[in-house]
Amino acid sequence: MTPPSTSNTRREPSRPWLAKHYEATRQRTVSLVKAAVDHLVRHEQTVTIEAICHQSQQLDALGKGVKKAGILGNAEAYAYYRQHRTHRRVGERKTHSPRRSAPMRSLLPTALHRDLQQVRRRYLRESKHDLVERLVTVEQAYLESQEQLARLQFEILEQQQPRQKRQEIASL
Repeated sequence: MTPPSTSNTRREPSRPWLAKHYEATRQRTVSLVKAAVDHLVRHEQTVTIEAICHQSQQLDALGKGVKKAGILGNAEAYAYYRQHRTHRRVGERKTHSPRRSAPMRSLLPTALHRDLQQVRRRYLRESKHDLVERLVTVEQAYLESQEQLARLQFEILEQQQPRQKRQEIASL
């Protein structure tokens, strides 16, 4: 068995004459990433690293664009991407859910004999914010239905009272 090579353990000396070149490359990456992300956001497209790479080639005067490694290796460009990205990894949770455009009243249950296991699974997938909104809506609908029920009961009583008085007068 051969021993591991020791020739690559030495670090290369710094190259100060390349510092300007490296800084210019970093700034070019940042400006292309910002331009690509801004373009994607403005046109309401998904902001992913792949989309940025593709869009940056179209925006770059040289036609080279930026590569995935360029975005991941540049802290400022990567931070800008993460701030505007629309893609989330499978394990990540959203901090908040977008508001639903349809009113929650249409989501109230309509079938008495429904699959309760399916309902439970659906609720477990919902975010806490959505569940709170749904609970408030259901409570409000319940209170409105109780108020309507009481109103109808009073109307029935009012209709029955004159009938009872007519029957008492007729029996006299």
